[in-house]
Amino acid sequence: MDDEFNMRTIKIGNDDPNEQSKTIGMSAQGCKSYVFHADENTSIRLIDTPGTGDTREIVQDKKNFESILKYIGQHKHLNGIYFLLKPNNARLNVVFRFCIQELLSHLHRNAKDNVSFCFTNTRSTFYHPGNTINPLKKQFSDLKERSKVEIKINKDTSYCFDNKSVRFLTAIKNGITFTEENQISFAKSWERSVGESLRLLKHLVTRTPYKVKDTLSLNDARNIVILLSKPLAEMGQLIQMNISKIQDQQKEIANSTQTIGQLEDRLYIEQIDLEPMQLGYPRTVCTSHNCVKVLSIGSRKKINYKTNCHERCYLSGVACDMVNNAALQTCSAITNGICQKCLCNWTKHIHITYENKHVTVRVIDQNVEKEIKKKRSFRETKKAVISTYQKRIDDLKKEQQTIAHINVRFAQFLRQSAIAPFNDAYADYLDHFITEENMKKNADPNNYDNRILEGLKSTKKEYMEKIMVIKKAIENDDPSLQPISPDDIANFEQQLYKLSLNGQTLKKIKEQAEFGQNNKFVYEEKHVKPSQRTHGSLLSRIVSLAFN
Repeated sequence: MDDEFNMRTIKIGNDDPNEQSKTIGMSAQGCKSYVFHADENTSIRLIDTPGTGDTREIVQDKKNFESILKYIGQHKHLNGIYFLLKPNNARLNVVFRFCIQELLSHLHRNAKDNVSFCFTNTRSTFYHPGNTINPLKKQFSDLKERSKVEIKINKDTSYCFDNKSVRFLTAIKNGITFTEENQISFAKSWERSVGESLRLLKHLVTRTPYKVKDTLSLNDARNIVILLSKPLAEMGQLIQMNISKIQDQQKEIANSTQTIGQLEDRLYIEQIDLEPMQLGYPRTVCTSHNCVKVLSIGSRKKINYKTNCHERCYLSGVACDMVNNAALQTCSAITNGICQKCLCNWTKHIHITYENKHVTVRVIDQNVEKEIKKKRSFRETKKAVISTYQKRIDDLKKEQQTIAHINVRFAQFLRQSAIAPFNDAYADYLDHFITEENMKKNADPNNYDNRILEGLKSTKKEYMEKIMVIKKAIENDDPSLQPISPDDIANFEQQLYKLSLNGQTLKKIKEQAEFGQNNKFVYEEKHVKPSQRTHGSLLSRIVSLAFN
């Protein structure tokens, strides 16, 4: 806009396919590097990343974080990590808090001293952070209290810029005239921003380079934990069901008047297994008690998600099987937080790509066969068979303890390693399966096996108690709490797959959960060699002052 208030559209350079441009704003769609060659020995690589709080859709933020992680994985280290903020946010809204929390949850805590803050458009706030600084400090103060990681927000880590001078120079080049007063004002803006750039670079060279592999290892391990969260909770439910089933078989044998020959049928122990079945496409279903049906399969009860709110939902970037998943708010079946098919809140919905079918298997127990062939009295044989069944129960409980122990170690890793702690998905899934069991109980209270529900509640209670111990130990910097590395997480995963009774089932379910997770990735980089006549001399001067 010129001094006569006439609007003109002015472009700098060519259209960039990496930018999504609208009249209301512009945002990067993917990561791209800009390498500025200041002189023969020095270059500066600026990595432009997609913004968060995306103007297109909430789910895009998740995809953007994945894109950033893959992109920086092409580099060995980062010298600085900068939050770009505007100076006029007196309140941090939910989206703003989510974006900062989500980004910090992906960064290893070793990156804390490489984080700084850049405030743009600060001419209106006299080149100060303005109203944004107080709520920002409050959020990072809360973070320090929760995770004992301090990210400093002060003069040394805060930089105030204004890009109006760049727009002014572009306008001048395109024949737009300004008053002398405006020219002086824009010149001051330019000088101030150049000074801030110099101050930023001087601080940058004092930072110990942050090893990118720390974040990549953290997030690889994090993905393992997330993918295993639901299968492990499902294993807990399955183990409780199988323990209950064996106990019923023990009672049958104890009350039996069969002959030894008839006990040969007991060579097989009936157990329930899970058989993952791929749908071939994503589906949005509702988990509300009004939208599910309790099916009777023999003596068992199973929850059937009968309400398919969006049969083939190809919404991208949505984590499957995740309860209370905010990304599902953008599903076409959801409007203003309410599903248009079932009228339930979005929080009751999940995305699924596979279903676990309950199948009854007959497990041959060699120990039972040996006891029967010893040709002892019927009473002794019956007692021996019951004892063998008990060993199966003990083995199941032992595997449940192993799963519980590893889950606690997973939670400890997530709390200890990232700048901001992750959400505890395992606890959420336990709640989900407890809710399912309550639905089964309410549907047929006289025939429901309450041992399954009580077993799940006990598992959740013990898990949360152990998590509280770890949380307090981290808060108190307890030296006895040994750190857990990404390599430990990989080893724990293999331990789970080696469980003799449930390991292979767990592995199959996890493989189905991660099916189709890989996305296409493209690395983009642009090299800029400024002319010596103009920008080159300025950039070289700034770099020379900062690096010497």
